[in-house]
Amino acid sequence: MVVDIKNLYDLENVLEVYDSLEEKKWIEKLLDNVKEKIYNNELNENNIDEFKDSVRKITTAYWLMKDKFSKKFRDGWDRYFEHLRAVTNIVLDMKNPSVQKVLIALYHDSIEDVDASYEVISYVSWSEKIALAVQAMSKRPWQDYSDDKIEWKAMRNEEYFEHLSSYENMQEYIEELCWENDIELSAEEIDVVIDNIFNVKFADRIHNLSTQWDENNTEKVKRKVEETKKYFLEIAYKTNPEAYKKLKTLILELEVRLANFNWKSMQILAK
Repeated sequence: MVVDIKNLYDLENVLEVYDSLEEKKWIEKLLDNVKEKIYNNELNENNIDEFKDSVRKITTAYWLMKDKFSKKFRDGWDRYFEHLRAVTNIVLDMKNPSVQKVLIALYHDSIEDVDASYEVISYVSWSEKIALAVQAMSKRPWQDYSDDKIEWKAMRNEEYFEHLSSYENMQEYIEELCWENDIELSAEEIDVVIDNIFNVKFADRIHNLSTQWDENNTEKVKRKVEETKKYFLEIAYKTNPEAYKKLKTLILELEVRLANFNWKSMQILAK
């Protein structure tokens, strides 16, 4: 039996309070994308309960993260939540999107930036695997490192990117986190977690690079470009050719902009 999806879910029944009509349209669009990209617009008696459960989990994550990041802004004073939403949309446009990836995208900065924890994310997402992925994508608390600020920032970043630089490194790290959190996953389950992590991280890096340009801080732009080359291109090439191509394109665009900026700066100095 095919289910009539016209009035399958009413967002007013999911959450009755909206900041604005525009916000309501955003989440409707997100859920329509989930329906199209993950469920292929084919909802029936076999998957309808799963879809409704996905809607509840995604809308919970959406509004919870919107609330928790409400006072956080990115460079340029864009609200930080726009980044979470953008990464989620990029994930949905990638090959083989899933509800797990959508949830990881929405939660991915919560441990690092709004003081959530593995336990909190596991509880609100109803999934140890979601929480594990978010934890693996988060830098460890600075208290775990040296008291010297410059030293601990360098150590923290190096460890974080090393985990993300290869499948083997991430597998070892996931196994370590499983032990820390006292959970058991099969090899197949760990593979899925790792695939989710890399795909969401690629989406995160794609959005970061696409919004990275700042002529007042070209050193940061250079650092992000070099960071992407060093840690992400090889693993993207091996695991996600689509993301690899996009990252290469964004790197080239930023390098051209840097070259043009440096050219103009030298011309001004020459005068």
